[in-house]
Amino acid sequence: MKQFKALALAFAFLPCLAFNAQAKMEGLREPVVVVDKKTNQIHLTNYDDGRLEIVKSYRATMGQKEGDKLMEGDLKTPEGIYEFLFRSAYPALKKKFGPLAIYVGYPNAMDKNGSKTGFDILVHGTDDPARLERKFDSLGCVVTDNENVKTISDNIELKDTKIIITRDFGALKDTPRLARAKEFFANWLKAWSEKDLTGYVESYADEYKAEGMNRLAFAKYKNELNKKYDTIKVTASDVKYYFHEKYDLITFTQHYSSTFAGGKPAFNGVSKKNLYLQERNGNYRIVMEEARK
Repeated sequence: MKQFKALALAFAFLPCLAFNAQAKMEGLREPVVVVDKKTNQIHLTNYDDGRLEIVKSYRATMGQKEGDKLMEGDLKTPEGIYEFLFRSAYPALKKKFGPLAIYVGYPNAMDKNGSKTGFDILVHGTDDPARLERKFDSLGCVVTDNENVKTISDNIELKDTKIIITRDFGALKDTPRLARAKEFFANWLKAWSEKDLTGYVESYADEYKAEGMNRLAFAKYKNELNKKYDTIKVTASDVKYYFHEKYDLITFTQHYSSTFAGGKPAFNGVSKKNLYLQERNGNYRIVMEEARK
């Protein structure tokens, strides 16, 4: 799909006047888009404290090759948790993509960490509705009816609303790991705030890296901060939990405050974060930690 990448990127900087008049779906309060490869469906769901309730479902066709996308040109639809980046519309789009396309943020941090390649993964329409009768008929994108794409577009927020592309949503919708994820996150914040270096560092996977530091160097860096500051307090707001076969994701706004000896204020800051979690020997571990805008 290289042929329209430059056009699409240029279009992203144009005013999106065509998308201002949005028709919000009744009953959809906090949307998450779920692509279910097993059933060839796109679900518009409501997020409710880590659980996803289906509000509307649409037929879709996906990559011509089954499985998770690994490299550019493998004709597979990626699997993971993503954001929508920007929209593009006809005539910037070729006719075969229908009147509207929404770009998906593949590859994300976890994909790049796994050396996956590729780009231009979209949720888009089609000029050939018969394609939707076939399960696997795209180059890696998610294709649905033109009106469905418009409805999805009207109900998402770019760079905020999540799209979860899963091989089997039925195995995830009951969120069996929700209680564990909440407990892990609370313990991580507690260990950080109490300067419990052992408990804090054990929250991270052995292969974890941060700004060029491996896990050992990261532990030494955090130990120096514990010595530097008399108190550290870390809390979180707007916490959300998303689940997937490959990894789970916690998004939140981090509130960090610290003091020097005697109560003099030290570093204070607010930032938005993503924590990507996987199981290691039956326990959650942070594989990647990412600041987001």
